[in-house]
Amino acid sequence: MIERHHGWFQRRDAMSPTMMHIIFSLMDAHGDGKLTLQEWQAAHERIFKAMDTDHDGTVTFEEMQAFVRGD
Repeated sequence: MIERHHGWFQRRDAMSPTMMHIIFSLMDAHGDGKLTLQEWQAAHERIFKAMDTDHDGTVTFEEMQAFVRGD
């Protein structure tokens, strides 16, 4: 099922609870079972930098596609 959530379309079953737990644990730098804004931002900054393969400070659609595909 697809639902609209905060302006994004997403599938409800797109991520398993196990995968969500793994991602949460990776983001939870303090290991306290809660995410701070700083932890959230740091995780997304790492993702952005990983996608920005030409290191120009921007992410193109092609860079994002390659990242999602695992290229």
